[in-house]
Amino acid sequence: MALHVSTMLGEPRRPGPLFESDELDPPYLELSRALSDDSAKVAAEDRGSDPIDLPLGKGIGSRISVSETLAYDSNLFRLSGAAAATAAGLKGMGDWNSTTKLGLGLEKYYAGQQFTLDYELAVSRYREFGFLDNNANSLVGRWRWTAGPDWKGELSAEQREATDDFAYYRQQQRSLGVTRQFTAGGFYQVAPDWFVGAQVGQGSRRYPDGSRPSNEIDFAGFDAVLRYAPASGAVVAVTRRRAQGQYPNAPVTVTGLSESRFEQDEFFAEATLPLRSGTRLLARLGTVSRSYQRFPQNNYTGHNGSVGFEWRVTPRTLISTTLRHDVEPAQDFVSNYVAVKGLRFGAVWEYSPKLRVDSRLEWRDAQYRGDPGFGVSTASQREDKGVLAAVAGTWQLTPRTRWITSLTRERRTSTEAAQSFNYWTLAGSLQWVF
Repeated sequence: MALHVSTMLGEPRRPGPLFESDELDPPYLELSRALSDDSAKVAAEDRGSDPIDLPLGKGIGSRISVSETLAYDSNLFRLSGAAAATAAGLKGMGDWNSTTKLGLGLEKYYAGQQFTLDYELAVSRYREFGFLDNNANSLVGRWRWTAGPDWKGELSAEQREATDDFAYYRQQQRSLGVTRQFTAGGFYQVAPDWFVGAQVGQGSRRYPDGSRPSNEIDFAGFDAVLRYAPASGAVVAVTRRRAQGQYPNAPVTVTGLSESRFEQDEFFAEATLPLRSGTRLLARLGTVSRSYQRFPQNNYTGHNGSVGFEWRVTPRTLISTTLRHDVEPAQDFVSNYVAVKGLRFGAVWEYSPKLRVDSRLEWRDAQYRGDPGFGVSTASQREDKGVLAAVAGTWQLTPRTRWITSLTRERRTSTEAAQSFNYWTLAGSLQWVF
């Protein structure tokens, strides 16, 4: 996949996968979190993909946060059915789990400079599948600097630990990955509303538990950006990205079929265009080209694009839609890339400054294409189709305490029967911020 080693400075920063996978990041075009001024403290937080996540980087000087989440997942390992669970030696398909999070945050402003440091410990425990128990740490440090009226930039270092998603990691064992990333960049204002900038980044992903040595990767990248941001609130940016990656554990023998290195070029344009108060159009269009070191038949070139629309129907209601198409690498011997089409609808209803409901409905179609030329062929190549529906309610009990309940249902069908699954999850989370 594209190595997302950079973000446009000045735009919201969304942590995401930085490593190799044949699946996609969630679409960048997301619902606005703020509707009215009264609920900005509740709704304007850029949470993770899970609505019950408590965000890192909330800038309030200093912070201690504690949360407790209890959830039930009807098909934890994303198995095709009860027979697959029996064959894997599992007691069943579903399980309860609890996650306790402790977060510490510091933020300091000095002479136009912003320094932030965030730490989070997540302790997860399972009732039936105790071998999945884990403690995950995240540490993020940033220095957002300014130099005079025309220069601004950011230096950052982060380490994040998280278990792999069983929708894509098709094993019944714990896989705890550690991602480290370092970035540095700056923007210069060359004219009113016009900025040029560059950012470099490098990082790695490791599996200290030894679960996925072949997926460990080292990566680096460079972005050059031209950005137009007038006072109207519109933003248009053009980015040229050059990235490279290396698999340190890939076999490099003459007979080995694994790739050890690749280079990737991207060129894309992004735009956010406000149409009226609370309504905007978002778009992203680009090309991606990847070349491998050992087997040129794995090389591919494709187009990626997405378009979204956010419409404030009433002061308390916002709806959105996103259409996307992405081309990403695939890691098997019968296809060398996967083309994904997706459609998403979302809605936010703010009943009051203390109560809001977020919902979304997504369709996804992934077609595994190409021929890496390894002499393995199939009559038909893999295709996955999926539908996901989710709803979450946030209740601000006190200025520092909130309760979030979420319900998710997903069904995926595949031409490879073992890749099909369906599940539902129900979760409740109580969160305090001091």
